[in-house]
Amino acid sequence: MHASRVSTACVVGALALCWACVPDLALAQRMPAPSTPALQAQGLQEHSLQVGDLRRWFLVQPPPDASKPAPVLLVLHGGGQSMRRLVAPEAGATQGWPALALRENALLLLPNGVNADDQDTRGDNQNWNDLREGVSRGHAADDTGFLLALVDWAQKNHRTDADRVYVTGASNGGIMSFRLLMEAPEPFAAAAAFVAALPKESSRFKTPSRPTPLMIANGTHDPLMQWQGGQIAGGRGETRSVADTVQWWLQANKAGPTATETVTLPDRDPQDGCTIERRTYPAQAGGAPVVTYTLRGGGHNLPSARYPLRDSWMVRRFIGPVCKDAEGPELVWEFLSAHRRP
Repeated sequence: MHASRVSTACVVGALALCWACVPDLALAQRMPAPSTPALQAQGLQEHSLQVGDLRRWFLVQPPPDASKPAPVLLVLHGGGQSMRRLVAPEAGATQGWPALALRENALLLLPNGVNADDQDTRGDNQNWNDLREGVSRGHAADDTGFLLALVDWAQKNHRTDADRVYVTGASNGGIMSFRLLMEAPEPFAAAAAFVAALPKESSRFKTPSRPTPLMIANGTHDPLMQWQGGQIAGGRGETRSVADTVQWWLQANKAGPTATETVTLPDRDPQDGCTIERRTYPAQAGGAPVVTYTLRGGGHNLPSARYPLRDSWMVRRFIGPVCKDAEGPELVWEFLSAHRRP
């Protein structure tokens, strides 16, 4: 074979291998996780719970003022990440969760998923057993049971407000948030999913017993959770389009089919090639609202100018561009904090 053809084939093969192994967010497997002392210095405490046959791990940041009931903020990491990597240097916008929780006097919970290969529950290459079935990163852990047990733990060990329990996640964590709302919406006042879409097919789908206010945010240039739907790289299932995902939730939530408000956020960084549009679909009788954020030009990440991701051609290749017109955690909190459990 001609040398140039060999070289091209090698490059293509290497890229294919990278696509198969890259985790959902920011090349997490190559990002060092903070040490326990470093996390403790940030005020994050490590705890565990026994759930079925598995001991499950999580980080907790107590609210600064324990004299009044605190909202509970449950943040789910992406696939291939962990509770530690969520707040690692160069992790991007998710580094902002601890500071936001302190400012809002919220109890922050960062749970850890399970390693699909060896069932390790404490490591740093973890995944959630979300709505996808039969994918290479799947596992059979009872993550819904774990997360519900974690909410109960928080309420028993801290002074929390049971009417202000919120869940949010990105990518694999976002799909897991969808699963929670389908299977066990009762504890949650509101939820937010970033760069996540519903699987194309799943026997795990069920109509929620109670509609829950929901925010859905996606980038139009997301190479992993593609805007138009399709296969996720690395054999991790096939998703619906963002439009179909939103439509499913409008029906499940009994929200109006047409947005009553469309707002384009200020373009704070004209050089980032991204703009953000918010649409509000109000609740109908007995329902709950759905709010969508379209990051036009955004990739597979939360927007942020304050917490930059590692900037390299490989990061841009695999997760797409980063929108710098807003802070992802702030958008999420603005939505979540407006709701209380009925």
